[in-house]
Formats: sequence, C-alpha cells, structure tokens
Amino acid sequence: MIRLLFISRINLLAGRTNVYNLAKTCEAVNAQEGFHATLVTTDQESDSQVFFHKMAIHNPFGIVSLKVTNTVSKYSSQSWYEIIVFLAANLSLIWFLLKSMKAFDAVYFRDESLSPAALFAKAILRKKVFFEIHSVLESKSRQILNMAAIRSVDGVIAISAGLKRYYEKSNKNIFISLCSAAEDSWFDYSHHKEDFRKELRLPIKAYLIGYTGVVGANPNDDYYELDDIVKSLKTLPEEVICVVVGELNANADWLRHVARGCGVEDRLMILQWQERSIIPKYLQAFDIILIPKRKKDLVGDSPAKMFPALASRRPIIGGRAECIEEVLTDGVDAVIVGQNNPEGWAQAILKVYHDPNLAQSLSHQASITKGKYTWERRGIAIAKFIKQTINHP
Repeated sequence: MIRLLFISRINLLAGRTNVYNLAKTCEAVNAQEGFHATLVTTDQESDSQVFFHKMAIHNPFGIVSLKVTNTVSKYSSQSWYEIIVFLAANLSLIWFLLKSMKAFDAVYFRDESLSPAALFAKAILRKKVFFEIHSVLESKSRQILNMAAIRSVDGVIAISAGLKRYYEKSNKNIFISLCSAAEDSWFDYSHHKEDFRKELRLPIKAYLIGYTGVVGANPNDDYYELDDIVKSLKTLPEEVICVVVGELNANADWLRHVARGCGVEDRLMILQWQERSIIPKYLQAFDIILIPKRKKDLVGDSPAKMFPALASRRPIIGGRAECIEEVLTDGVDAVIVGQNNPEGWAQAILKVYHDPNLAQSLSHQASITKGKYTWERRGIAIAKFIKQTINHP
C-alpha cells in the first residue's frame, strides 16, 4: 500500500479550477488498487460533505485541515501577508509531516510555494516526493521555487508537452498527464439548447458563440485573447452574439471597452462567474464554444475548459497554440483558427456558421475525443508513474 499525501493551501469551498483539479486527481489516485490518498490543506476547516458535492467527488477520501492560512482573507493581495502565509503554511506542514512520518510514504503537490515543506519530507524524512508542474512563472521568486522543486523531487507530472520539454533538462523522471477531464454527471443531454437558453435567460433565436472561464489576468499578468473574438463581431452576421461567462469584480471592463470601441457592445453579453456545475448548461446553450489561447502564449498553459467543451456536444473553435492542439485536432473535433487575430476568428466562426453538417461532425467527434481524457485514466497513469518511481528509483 502506497500512502500518499496531497498537500495544498486550497480553500475547500472555493470554486477555482486548481481546487477542482486537485480534488479530482486525489479521488482518481485514491481509487487505484494499492493506493491510499489523503488531502492535507493548510486552509480553514470546511464541511467535507459540501466540498465533495461541490467538486463532484463520488468516492470520498480523507481530508485534514491545518487551519493556519486563509485564502479569503482581506489581506491576501498584500505582499507582507503572502510572506506570512508562506511561512505559516510551510512550518505547519513541516510539523504535520514530522508528526505523521510513520503514516505516509509519499507527498504530492502542485503549489510551488509549498516546496520547502515538500523538500523537508524528502531530505529529512526520506519520503518520495512528486510535483505536478503547471507553468513557467514570470515571477522570479516563484520560478526559483518551481526550479528548486523540479530539481529535487523524485518525479514530475507535467500538464503539457511544452512543460515536459522545458523542465526535463532539470529532471529526467517526468511524464505528461493533462490536468483535467469532463464531469459527465453535470451534463444533461435530454434537453435542447433552447431549453438551456430559457433557463439561463439567454437570447433564444440568436446564434450564440460562447466562452466560459477566466476573463481577467492570471498570476503571470496574462489574458485570454477574448478581445480578438469581440473584434471579429464587426464582420459577422448580426444574429451572432458573443457570450462571456466568468466576470469577477468587474475584471471584464477591459473587454467592454474593446466592444464599445468596435461598436458591438450590444452583441456582447458578459455574465458573472458561475459555479462549476452550472457551466455545462451554458456550454449546451451555445451554438459554438470558443477556446482562445492566452496573449503571452507562455510555456505550459493548458486550458482546462477544453475538456467540458468536448463533452458538450457542441462544435468547438480553438486558438492556434501547441497546448490547445495537443488536445484538439483541426477539422476533426474542432476548428483551429488559421491566425490568432480578429480575421482568423471571423473566418473560423463563419466556417461553422455556414456549414451545419460540419458543426454536427465536429460535435460528434469531440464526444469521442472526450473519452481519451477521463479522471479515471488520469488516476491510473499517475498511480502507475508513482509506483514505478518508488519501486525502481
């Protein structure tokens, strides 16, 4: 039996993608024969049953809350507070790992800020340590922690081919496992898109092209190229309306400014962030689902929104980027834009708009592609990698 601790700073009841992905990965690995996984968070204690329901956890696992950090603190954006949190999280985890050293065999983490605690487990407690790497960070201090972890851990799980190429020169024991999958239980295929539109109060007769996800900047001060999509509306038929779901704290104002500048503000609908379980209803209400790339196109970005899109049975248009084309194939399960600019998006949208047969074909093939990316498959792959690393160091 391999007893695995997933360590994190997550707020269990937050709706962020990293919480969902970590929870589902923990569940998937815990389900493998010969594995017992426990999630340890430094954040405040929460109702585990509410957490399991919110994250669609069908097979619950153990949770430990150390209650020393608070991700929803009003001071969370302050540098001094982040330093305190960094110290508190690592010191509390080190103490917990020391007290529990006989109760676990390996540590799994994906937050570079927990590198000191993870490396303590390896260097002092002689435990195996695995790091799931998600990015190459522009912040020098955070990237130093990334690199320290990569060079020291026993195994690295990369969420894209680009990340594997970037980091394998620092750690040869690295493999690719894309970071997400669709949650089938959240999709209802018995209803038509008009039913979802009525429920969500979306235009019934319009041709809806839609995006769900982050609208503002990420930690690398990077944005998805939604502005190019909005600009493309100028050359698209009047019935085409762009729906963007995911605004938080007015972080979509920049996109409204773009729409006003193009004279298409009446054809852009920006809606507030929604619970993850509600997003499939929006996807099934759209005529086309949009997956743009990020502006900086940094190594490693792998949009998790691709996976529920594949399950939606709607045609997908994706930006031209390695991380997107690693999952989506042009002309098979999606249309990939010829160029990442307004003209390229307009051409791709019109291609699907004018060809219902193509839209149907793409939707059908996407549901087949979805079968390649399940949480069960991810759990099997990661468990196999961990087992091989432990048994054959």
